[in-house]
Amino acid sequence: MNLIKFVKYGAAAFMAFAASCAFADSGFKVPIHYTLEMVDGAESSPDYSRMTRTVTLTPGRHQIVVLFKDTFGNSSDARLVQSSNPIVIDIMNLKPNQIMTFDYQIPSSVSAAESYSLRQLINLVDQDGKPVSKADASYFIMTSENGFVLGRDYRQELMSLNRLYAPAYVEGGKRGIGMTSYGAPTIQATNERSDALVTNTTMEDPGLSADQELTMSTSSKGGAKGSVSFRELVDLYSKADDATKLKFVKYVMSH
Repeated sequence: MNLIKFVKYGAAAFMAFAASCAFADSGFKVPIHYTLEMVDGAESSPDYSRMTRTVTLTPGRHQIVVLFKDTFGNSSDARLVQSSNPIVIDIMNLKPNQIMTFDYQIPSSVSAAESYSLRQLINLVDQDGKPVSKADASYFIMTSENGFVLGRDYRQELMSLNRLYAPAYVEGGKRGIGMTSYGAPTIQATNERSDALVTNTTMEDPGLSADQELTMSTSSKGGAKGSVSFRELVDLYSKADDATKLKFVKYVMSH
């Protein structure tokens, strides 16, 4: 075998190996004209490749939220077409080395895109085009009673339906105090909005609880040191609401 043939065979073997590695990971491929909105409760994923439109996932359970949104038409009459509602895909059993996706009748004009955005009929398939069983994955279109709304909070909506799959997500009310590597206390904020915050009224400071006021009063008047143990203080803090926790943090930082 001469050098040229050796190089050719070597290159072919390498390309075959690279092609096999390309599908070595499990994941979900976002179809054209759709945008990835959420992966397992997170609004972004570091494992999503915009080049391949594929998010790498571990085998098993996952939830994907996608939205039909793209520009259609030619340069002279191009128009953005967006569906009012996202598609939620519940993956119950993603197999090793399996890439799930879906196919649909891809629109070729603005009018076709607008028509499709209202029905969004899809077929879940794998990377080879084979149908995915309903036991392994299913989907539904998540509608809103308010119709078309910009900036919908899909995670909050799925939580209200008791359909959210987000193993790494912790609700704002359950998030505790943290600390930076320099010793500064932190509390993670949430973008969730309650009905009380939607109005333009000013909320009163709830203040400290009776037990906390007593503890602070004893401390500020030079009471006996160690009258409240560290564990008791942590327990009081864990029972307080977020506003009280924040007030306590400000108190600690100012003394």
